[in-house]
Amino acid sequence: MLKAKITGYLLVLCLALAGCRAGTPGTPTQGITPPEPTVIAATDTPAPSPTPTSLPAAALVNGEPIPLTYFQNEVLRYRASFAEGETLPAEDEIQTAVLNALIDQLLLAQQARQAGFTFSDADVQARIDALLAQLGSGSALTDWMNANHYDDAEFRYALKLSTEAAWQRDQIISAVPAAVEQVRARQIFAQTAAGAERALASLNSGASFDDLAWQYSPETGGELGWFPRGYLLFPDIEAAAFSLAPGEHSGIIQTEIGYHIIQVMERSDAHPLTTDARLSLQTQALAQWLAAQRAQARIEQVLP
Repeated sequence: MLKAKITGYLLVLCLALAGCRAGTPGTPTQGITPPEPTVIAATDTPAPSPTPTSLPAAALVNGEPIPLTYFQNEVLRYRASFAEGETLPAEDEIQTAVLNALIDQLLLAQQARQAGFTFSDADVQARIDALLAQLGSGSALTDWMNANHYDDAEFRYALKLSTEAAWQRDQIISAVPAAVEQVRARQIFAQTAAGAERALASLNSGASFDDLAWQYSPETGGELGWFPRGYLLFPDIEAAAFSLAPGEHSGIIQTEIGYHIIQVMERSDAHPLTTDARLSLQTQALAQWLAAQRAQARIEQVLP
């Protein structure tokens, strides 16, 4: 659960502040009194960005610090993201998950800058001014900041960093094409080895795959639809499907849920991805990019 939660949380880090709706405050952590932030007023003169290099750090990423206070407040925000009654992970798990997400966020932001993307102090102020114009006053934004453990300096820092990270994330996921190599397949699914062996014996004796697929799966006929590499839950099934020519079927493939015999119905070098499949490939592309960046980055975790 924690892995899925933090994966979604990283996306929030890249998105929430870049397009935050200050009129919908979060839920403060129970028992914590957040600092009173300065009310941000619209101005033609951008306020200076905070200088995190002068602050204690939770970690250093390629020499750039993640301010300790930013990390600590993100821990509070992460805790508050759990619904009432939802079990919180252990404190060390929370801290590790949040720190890893912040490292990923900073890696994305650093690459955005290297690629030439800029989000200046003036841009930060313009975003804040737009929020204030939308809200009509600074009180709603102040309330949101108060509820979410931000002061003025950290809000500006986080807004800049999340915007940079979101830009780089979009470059990565937009590189996933709308159409890729895919197969359309169906299966004969049996819950027991004996049932699968009977089906395979029938196929080898000339029985129709279509008839058997409907017999074993009356609701769907064993239809798996079109899918790309890297999409199915069970890699062995996917590997078998991509090794077959249309009309061919596999042997018995055992997974944790049962026994499968796969037949490929169609194949295309560039079939349009479904929304779900493209999102899955984009998520994988982002994870692979971050893993590669981490492998070559200089990351020093200051926290014990």
